[in-house]
Amino acid sequence: MLEGSGGPCTPHRGLFAPAVRGNSVLMQPLSSAEMEGLRWTKGPEAHSYRLESGKDPLATLRWEKPVETVAVAEAAGVKWTLRRHGFLRPIVAVNEAETGRPVAELHVHLNNSLVQLPSGALYRWTRTGFWVPAWEVQTTTGRELVDFEPVREEARLAGGLVSVSAEGRGDPNLLLLLVLGWYFIVQAWTEDEAVAASRAILDAATDAASG
Repeated sequence: MLEGSGGPCTPHRGLFAPAVRGNSVLMQPLSSAEMEGLRWTKGPEAHSYRLESGKDPLATLRWEKPVETVAVAEAAGVKWTLRRHGFLRPIVAVNEAETGRPVAELHVHLNNSLVQLPSGALYRWTRTGFWVPAWEVQTTTGRELVDFEPVREEARLAGGLVSVSAEGRGDPNLLLLLVLGWYFIVQAWTEDEAVAASRAILDAATDAASG
């Protein structure tokens, strides 16, 4: 299991209203996007999210089913699949959708994990909050590149605020880090909800049996 969301997040309204379904939208290249005000919002399809800058869509992330670990990410010029393997020491693998070529792996270990690329590039993925479960992508020496702050509405994950440091804006793997980080957060949140639901059912059954 991925380390989960845990704890409350500050609710925001308006910014994270689900996108309206419509015709395919041309996504803008990340290189031409305004980095201030980046956010992940609910997409127009079920089990999907969209990375936006202002009104410009930059990337999408979609699961076929909420309980699956396989997702598809699309952005200008790229299409990746993301899949989690393992349980005690899970690995999230990112591959090119058409060729299957490895793009990156996230090796999950408690609250400090490691992103590895075939080129040899390394990044730290670390939790920076407890009550507010923020996450960061950092350099291996601890310099912040990307910060994610999940946002809830009535206990549901509504989206996330994203901030990118000056160093992060110049990183050639920024799009990958933005997508991989959000995949991790959504997957962890979904698993936490499933565990909570199972616990509630078990508690109710126990109460009924002892009543």
